[in-house]
Amino acid sequence: MSFIKKQGAGTWISIITVIVGIVALAIYGAATGAGMGLEIASGSQPFYEASRPEDSAMLSTVVTCGVIALVCLAVGIVLGQFKSDSIVGKVCAILSGALRIVAPALLLLVLLNFAYGSLTGLGWTFFSNEELSIAAEAITVGKQVITGLVFFAVAAVAAIVAAFFGVVRKEQN
Repeated sequence: MSFIKKQGAGTWISIITVIVGIVALAIYGAATGAGMGLEIASGSQPFYEASRPEDSAMLSTVVTCGVIALVCLAVGIVLGQFKSDSIVGKVCAILSGALRIVAPALLLLVLLNFAYGSLTGLGWTFFSNEELSIAAEAITVGKQVITGLVFFAVAAVAAIVAAFFGVVRKEQN
């Protein structure tokens, strides 16, 4: 029980960030799976197409950087537990801090890549001419994309906030 009491706000916010990040990656996977090759409207472009440059960049970046960001947060929490005045303790503290700074940057990169890769599909689905008949599946995928973007944004902001708090509470004498 003392281990749980010893944890700082940074640990708890980081754990919540990891959970939100996992949910965001799951939503991303569902959205890209459902939108791959899906015709948005009659005669228009597909929602996602692997051969389009923005989609291929998104497909190669989002999962890789998202997983690396979540691993950085988890490792940052673990390294933050080794507080001591020794060289090892100081190195662990520096690495923990660095990883907790890298993670939000990666999550913001994921958010931007997902948004950029989804602009064509979202634009055709929600902002096209009224004469076009938009596929109901495209609207569903568009809602999934927006939900995924919101979850990635929440994870990025939470990771930024977590970086300002300590992983372990300071000992009181």
